Amino acid sequence: MKHIKIGITQGDINGVGYEVIMKVLAEQKVYEGKTVIVYGSPKVAAYHRKSLDLQNFNFNLITTADEAAPKRPNIINCVEEEVRVDVGTATADAGKAAIKALSRAIEDLKADKIDVLIPMPVNKESMRAAGVDFSNHTEYLAKAFGTNQHSELFVNGLMKLCYVSKATSMSQVAKTITKDAVLEKIVALNDSLQVDFGVQKPKIAVLALNSAFGDEEKGAIASAISDAKSSGFVVVGPYLAEDFFADAVYKKFDGVVGMYRDQVAVPFKAVSYDNSVEFSLGLPKICIAPTMGVGYAQVEKNCAEESPLVQALFTAVDLTEKRDEYAQLTKNKLK
Repeated sequence: MKHIKIGITQGDINGVGYEVIMKVLAEQKVYEGKTVIVYGSPKVAAYHRKSLDLQNFNFNLITTADEAAPKRPNIINCVEEEVRVDVGTATADAGKAAIKALSRAIEDLKADKIDVLIPMPVNKESMRAAGVDFSNHTEYLAKAFGTNQHSELFVNGLMKLCYVSKATSMSQVAKTITKDAVLEKIVALNDSLQVDFGVQKPKIAVLALNSAFGDEEKGAIASAISDAKSSGFVVVGPYLAEDFFADAVYKKFDGVVGMYRDQVAVPFKAVSYDNSVEFSLGLPKICIAPTMGVGYAQVEKNCAEESPLVQALFTAVDLTEKRDEYAQLTKNKLK
């Protein structure tokens, strides 16, 4: 198994991020095959460690990723100035601290100093208060990498789902559903299923936009499906979303393309929230977010669920191995 370096950003310092990070990294088994570096603030970490009474946990303070110890919880200080922790509250300071950690981690990711990035959750209100245009980690990372074809990919043992429209208002969604936009996501999902998940001939379902077949289904969506089939992709649809999820049709497919975020995110989390991650589809590097929120109501109660980060760590290893296998396979085919 290849040894990889994984960077974890601190996320919102007023949430449960540090509690989850420290509890997970206190277990030696998580270091098998990986070196882990937290991008954050040692002072903030110390505050949360004290509040949770984690006496047997200590970070290894380093200045660069090259100094990271393979079997210890490493941390790089990304916040030089004093920062105030206001537990359970959205603040501009928390937003600034989160973006500084994320920016430093992205620099190292682009420079190949780390292999995988796992960003802990942030609060959009805090990010806006800090003056940062932030909708989700995938969008932010795509801008950093200059990637146009991208999407959040919701992944668990039952399904893998992405979506077409970035619009946050339902009144704007239909305007963004074009043949090219739908086809782009079909191609991106097909590529990721092959490269990242080892599916040789992916079978992809496409959802309808509306609750009944209308102009979009008969026009842009049908045209995109037809073009994809002509190019050799195995694509079926469009399916009405209600029937598709209610009848568990998703079990017949390797991946699903929905039309907007809530159309896929809501059933994804309702059907199987456990053992799930949010993968940044279309990026040159592996970026995986744990499926969890900032958890303001749980701060300092020592009750935050640790499994989302554990799942992200082990998924990081799996995806890295699949990408390496695909690269080797395609390399051999060219010989």
